[in-house]
Amino acid sequence: MSYIYYILGFGLTIFTIIDVIWTTLWIDGGAGPLSKRVAHGTWRIVEKALGKKNKLLTLVGPIVLMATLLSWVIFMWAGYTLFFAGDTGSIVDSSNMRPIGWTDRLYFTGYTIFTLGIGDFTPKPGFWQVVTAFGSGIGILFLTLGASYVINVVGAVVNKRSFARSISGLGMTSEEIMKAGWNGKDFHQLDLLLMNASADISKLTQQHQAYPLLHYYHSQTPEEASAVGVAILDDLMTILHYGLKDKDSVNAVLVKETRSSIETYLDTLTSAFVKPSESEPDRPDITRLFNMGIPFVKEEEFMRDLDTLSRRRQKLLGAVYSDNHDWPTHKKNQ
Repeated sequence: MSYIYYILGFGLTIFTIIDVIWTTLWIDGGAGPLSKRVAHGTWRIVEKALGKKNKLLTLVGPIVLMATLLSWVIFMWAGYTLFFAGDTGSIVDSSNMRPIGWTDRLYFTGYTIFTLGIGDFTPKPGFWQVVTAFGSGIGILFLTLGASYVINVVGAVVNKRSFARSISGLGMTSEEIMKAGWNGKDFHQLDLLLMNASADISKLTQQHQAYPLLHYYHSQTPEEASAVGVAILDDLMTILHYGLKDKDSVNAVLVKETRSSIETYLDTLTSAFVKPSESEPDRPDITRLFNMGIPFVKEEEFMRDLDTLSRRRQKLLGAVYSDNHDWPTHKKNQ
């Protein structure tokens, strides 16, 4: 009997169970200690191998997800095997009732955890039968939580891209959306967009917090990148909030709500995933919109207000860079 194997096996098993429950069920907890390190390490390895602008980085999300699931399998399997190794007679060969070796022990714990029900070997009556039954139960729980986690993460990825498309469909810069939303008198045509965008960003924030692996899913095109969509939307909110002379030409409540949702989104990302950029992105140019007859404040006043948003905009740029895209800038020929 080896107490070292007991301790190591029990520790690994409990650690893995905690990490699985932490990651899949604890909404406010984010990723567990094992999942967080596996995800970050996998991302660093792939990024270093491919480079930051490689289109193959769109595969990082699935790779990180599979690496996380595989780490759970390995740690659970290793922990259970070590625990059984604490007693050399804990498992015997069904044909001759003799103790088995390490390879057979790995085989036994594997088909126990994955509930295959193969009877080549059998646990010693009593305590080890209970341990085997417990392992099968944990295996079923693990498979169920793992499958549901994959489904939830993939669903969240779809939501990310759907949100980005809802913004980029109107324009890839705030100026383009301003032009689309101006009816000659006001911007109330944008009310539905702002209402939906605020709800979508709040949902996206919660999903990033609940499923941290979501951050490693990158879109190949900026039109489907949520970070780019948020950047465009925030520039639009900045113009609507600070740039318009007639405050009644826009729904101020929706603008405030959307800006608040974006702020929460940025706080969530920068607290766990994103490092704010050291520089500030290009500022929105309201002079492009003057000839449309939109009543704007003086450009100097608008720029002074933008000075107060420097840190917020650095977070936005950091999020865009973290998603392997460039800041959405108005093309010169437009």
